[in-house]
Amino acid sequence: MKAINNLLSAYDIEISSTIKKGYFLSPENKDRLKESNVIRKVLDYEYIRELPDLPEDRQVYILCKLMGKDYVDMEAFAEQLYVSEGTINNDVIYINKWLKPCLQAKVGYSLNQGLTLKAEEAEKRNIISWVLSMRTNVSTISKYWNYLFGETDIIERARAVYRIVRKETMVHRYYLSGHSAQLFSYEILLAVGRFQRGFFLAEEEDSSKRLLPVMRAVRQQLEQSGILQMPEVEWLALQNYFKAKQFLAGTDLAEMNTREATRLLDCFLQLLEKRLPSAFLQIPDFRYKLFLYIVPMIERLRLRHCVANPIRESVLQRYPEAALLAKELAGLVLEQMGLFMGNKEMAYVVLQLAMIYEHSTHKLHIAIVCDYDESVVSFIRHRLQNNFGEKIEIDRIYDYQEFMFEEPENLAQVELIISTSTIADITDIPFVRVNPEVEQGDLNRIAEHIANQQKKI
Repeated sequence: MKAINNLLSAYDIEISSTIKKGYFLSPENKDRLKESNVIRKVLDYEYIRELPDLPEDRQVYILCKLMGKDYVDMEAFAEQLYVSEGTINNDVIYINKWLKPCLQAKVGYSLNQGLTLKAEEAEKRNIISWVLSMRTNVSTISKYWNYLFGETDIIERARAVYRIVRKETMVHRYYLSGHSAQLFSYEILLAVGRFQRGFFLAEEEDSSKRLLPVMRAVRQQLEQSGILQMPEVEWLALQNYFKAKQFLAGTDLAEMNTREATRLLDCFLQLLEKRLPSAFLQIPDFRYKLFLYIVPMIERLRLRHCVANPIRESVLQRYPEAALLAKELAGLVLEQMGLFMGNKEMAYVVLQLAMIYEHSTHKLHIAIVCDYDESVVSFIRHRLQNNFGEKIEIDRIYDYQEFMFEEPENLAQVELIISTSTIADITDIPFVRVNPEVEQGDLNRIAEHIANQQKKI
């Protein structure tokens, strides 16, 4: 216990003891323990450094280690991970099942040299981006980053980058979704880590390409802050990632090449007019919000970049009419651009199209915390309006970072929060965590909370 108290003294916390009570924390020390988040820090530290034991983590570990070496002996992996070579071989099979359709890369095997990742540097970085996008909690991100670079301070560094990215993109009227802004921050630090370790991108073939003003501003601020220094080719590659991100309402995409998206959307809206005369015209900014999704979607499909945080593909079964229309859009994408639009992309489009069939004019009175893009934000708003009508009203929509640092006085009137993330450790305001698809179970929990607070509302 003395040793534990020595550790806790750095946070001005002490475990007390008496003969009657035994060991205990005073109310003041409990508050300090909660504020300093000591327990979480210790658990995270151990979690980040432990060897992977789950198949998924083990497969990520193998991929990350292959990023830094031309070849790794299969026996070496087996010894490092305390599993058989047969288990490593099965892991490689699963890795290739994912890599081939998504990224057209492959882990190969040489009897004399071992395992190798058959991909160019640009493709390797894209693979890592996909891996990071699969898990959004900071503990897992830190764990994977430790696999890649042997570093455990990624979260603090990413927050510093995030603040600059958020500020400069908003100044230039690009409003990234919360997950997109977070993933882009990791992608910037990934580029730094790879560049500093001597893994360089091939020079850009098109010498006419230039950085957008927003990217020049982000680069300048990051360089002035001392966070990084990289050549132009690295920033042009990062610009491709930026263009493929998901954006919220208010974003001005005029600086991007939107000719293909405009032509595609015109054709699709003509199709909608024939199938559903004027139905979608009742939804505010329907064309603009669909355009906001399609422009970066084309970039993602062309470059095989990931959706920052995919939603469940089951929405295609839940909204069959909207899914049929989304498949029509996929057909146009294939016809006009030769690009395959998979279910992950169609799921987001389905949420927007579903509003055509469930459009209503009811209002809400809540705060929403959501890190997904405009498709999900609009869909959550719509589902709540359609199910609860005049019982609630929207005060504001936050992403997770904005909500975490919001001033308490600005939340004084909020009585219920609908969130796609758990926020139990940052607020005392009642909240309901929902899936981005807002399933019936989510609606039932919201209805229960509303009923319990009916007098307040």
